[in-house]
Amino acid sequence: MFDFNRTSIITLIFIVLILSILGFLFLNDIEISFLNWISSRIFNLFTPVLNLINKVYDQVTGYFSALFSINDLIEENRRLKKEIASIDRQKMIIQSVIRENNRLRSMLSFKEANDFEVLGAEVIGNSSTNWEKKIIINRGAEDGIRNRMPVITYNGFLVGKIDYVGSNSSHVMLVNDSEFVVGGIISREDSRAIGLIRGSVGGKKMNIMDNIAWNEDIAVGDTVVTSGLSNNYPPGLKIAEITEVTADNYGVSQKAELQLFADTVTIEEVLVITEF
Repeated sequence: MFDFNRTSIITLIFIVLILSILGFLFLNDIEISFLNWISSRIFNLFTPVLNLINKVYDQVTGYFSALFSINDLIEENRRLKKEIASIDRQKMIIQSVIRENNRLRSMLSFKEANDFEVLGAEVIGNSSTNWEKKIIINRGAEDGIRNRMPVITYNGFLVGKIDYVGSNSSHVMLVNDSEFVVGGIISREDSRAIGLIRGSVGGKKMNIMDNIAWNEDIAVGDTVVTSGLSNNYPPGLKIAEITEVTADNYGVSQKAELQLFADTVTIEEVLVITEF
């Protein structure tokens, strides 16, 4: 059995009375200034905390938003790099096709302007030193290549001659090799001076044309072509341009320095003249 004393009964009655009054006021929508004051103080107390929480939330969401934006930018950067690489590859292919087209046009024009029989070849090796200038091509005896055949560029500039023939490859002695010699003639109609064109010696870059008669009319800027006086080269192959003229053998003859037309360093493809 519950044991209620006088104090307990009074306390219980007071609590019930208070709750009844509050319930009555709430149901009848009657404001209580004390309760309003309490709620106002509670609101003012927690407002800074709520503002701080909201600020921290905004910063955190902003950080992750920026992080996601950076990741998007990185991904976009990767995509653009791939597109640029693809464009560069396409550009290289187009440039290669253009170069090939230009080579074929040059070859066709050269064949139409001359009665030579030529065979195209690719440069597959280079064995040049300061004293020896040679390249290796992918044509040999099985292709009809023979020793001493002239080798030219696609636009008809003299490159050199076949120096060694293998089954499927050959060595070409370049026109700037120290042992290379070919008869040359000035292509100017009012000159036609002749001489011997020799390869560069001792690492010098310039070829020379010597044994030119002292009274022959030669000048800087003249074009030198093969003379055709030997049976090894057809006449008229362009070799070089004269860059300097000096007296030689104490004034008995003249000598000229030459700038070759063929770029023997970067050449990639050549034509071998098989018949002329």
